[in-house]
Amino acid sequence: MAGALLLGQVAIGQTKAGAGEEELRHAQGTNMGIFTFTGRCGTCHDTGKSGALDRYHLNRFSPEDILKSMTTGTMAQYAEGLTDLQKSVISVYVGGRPLGSLKEGDASNMKGHCSTVPSLSKAADAEAWNGWGFDPTNSRFQPNPGISADQVSGLKLKWAFGFPEGNSAYGQPTVAGGKVFVGSDTGFVYSLAADSGCVYWSFKANAGVRTAIVLGTSKGTQAKQLIYFGDIKGNLYAIHAQTGALAWTLRADTHPFARITGTPVLENGLLYVAISSLEESGGGNPNYACCTFRGAVAVYNASSGKLIWKSYTITDEAQPTKKTSIGTQLWAPAGAGLWSSPTLDLKRHAIYVATGNGYTEPAADTTDAIMAFDMRSGKRLWVNQVRANDAYVRDCPGKYRPNVPTTNRSETCPDHLGPDVDFGNAPMLRTLPDGRSLIVVGQKDGNAWALDPDKQGAVVWTRLVGLGIDSGGGGMQWGSAADNDMAYFPLTRGGKGSGLAALKLDSGELAWRASPPMGSSAPATVIPGVVFSGSNMGMMYAYSTKDGHSLWEFDTNRAFTTVNGVEAKGGGFGGAAGPVVANGMVFVPSGYSDLFGGPLRGNVLLAFGVK
Repeated sequence: MAGALLLGQVAIGQTKAGAGEEELRHAQGTNMGIFTFTGRCGTCHDTGKSGALDRYHLNRFSPEDILKSMTTGTMAQYAEGLTDLQKSVISVYVGGRPLGSLKEGDASNMKGHCSTVPSLSKAADAEAWNGWGFDPTNSRFQPNPGISADQVSGLKLKWAFGFPEGNSAYGQPTVAGGKVFVGSDTGFVYSLAADSGCVYWSFKANAGVRTAIVLGTSKGTQAKQLIYFGDIKGNLYAIHAQTGALAWTLRADTHPFARITGTPVLENGLLYVAISSLEESGGGNPNYACCTFRGAVAVYNASSGKLIWKSYTITDEAQPTKKTSIGTQLWAPAGAGLWSSPTLDLKRHAIYVATGNGYTEPAADTTDAIMAFDMRSGKRLWVNQVRANDAYVRDCPGKYRPNVPTTNRSETCPDHLGPDVDFGNAPMLRTLPDGRSLIVVGQKDGNAWALDPDKQGAVVWTRLVGLGIDSGGGGMQWGSAADNDMAYFPLTRGGKGSGLAALKLDSGELAWRASPPMGSSAPATVIPGVVFSGSNMGMMYAYSTKDGHSLWEFDTNRAFTTVNGVEAKGGGFGGAAGPVVANGMVFVPSGYSDLFGGPLRGNVLLAFGVK
């Protein structure tokens, strides 16, 4: 899942040396940082040689600290020969946030403070949007939006909030009780007023926060309203919703590449957490001992952070296999990370997760699969692998990567590189009018699936709605949506025969298709009569669920005047953040560029309303 299929933007790793100051400041560094760090720094820092800190513990330093150390400090001798861009992206990768964001990101250093901080009086109101998928079934269906289909055409921009020094708007907001809680790539989480965007407080996490925020009330005599989220270094947090003070934090996985991209789910005092990684982004480096990470589901006591159970998507722990000609130790099996939010089936006491590709060959039989675990014990209930042998790591040549040169091919690469068509979508649990249940999910190869949870995940129907990987792709990247009748699948490619596909839930039959000029990697959101979907080029659309005709559109790929006085612009839509509809307003984070650079990065949260 390291790369977004068919986005077509130029990767940060391909940015030329000698880039300008602005490009260096905004370089995200995720992929190039991993690869360069592994090649130049990993020999010591991944082995503890001479007391060198590992990647996780280096994260305690800011990007500015890391850059200074490589430029004029103790690491300067080891960084000799690196370009300014390489040093910059290593700093951003290790520090877990963009350069310059630590000081500017704190709410105390920005304009637009709220005059008072009211209590969160209506945290459970019917029109709230709490978490990533709206409900534990991850439907992304808001049945009580506070706005009707007839009113959508009148949506107007009410306010814009800029993430200071942000490079990628990839945190999805939660809206409840008149407040907005949203994370950022800068590592700051903000509490804002929903009606005006003024800021109540900020909290500084250890790294960028890509998950949505989950709101709930802790149990016990000192019960408090808390918010929960994870960061891109694998840390999990519980924060007091009223003040932004830390309640508890923990490291969800000790692997140096572990991260939390799927939003946790809160249910009955327990927090269900899916764990992914970016180990595949460094796996093609000849110096990296590829690969050892296994995806996992972990369950914690929401009040204390105590671990209840943890289950891995790959049962067997990685073992050493062979060494390359330069002595790099290889390991297997690895992969099957969980990029999306887990789905809860309270009737069957089951958790459903969608797994990523394998990193080693042969890929484990739980990669590119839908898996079910028992909510109470973590015992594996069943698995349905829909594509076998998808062993993929970045920077390796293969059939589906024809532009990657075969010269100097790393021995850490799989012999038969997979197409990287795993699941970024979260499974959606839907109940049909006749009482049957379906698990519905979109895949990166363009296939939509409906599985039967009562028959070990057996396929009920499947429909190819994209172009297929042999035709250049056009699949489902980060999220789909489903109401009571249809499922809506945004495709990474737009234009004729692609775009947004609406399928009938009971049969998988194509009901209609909306074909904007550019596709969408971002999750869709549906309310009665309307489905919202943003394009890779920054256009937010609202379509009629009846026939797909356009009801409203807004171009976010431009600069905005913000309520907090921060210079900000929108950009493309992607990542695990989609539009949120709550209390008659639509909230849209714009400017995703986590894995890719280019001009469509952004740092703004937009709020629309009709009143």
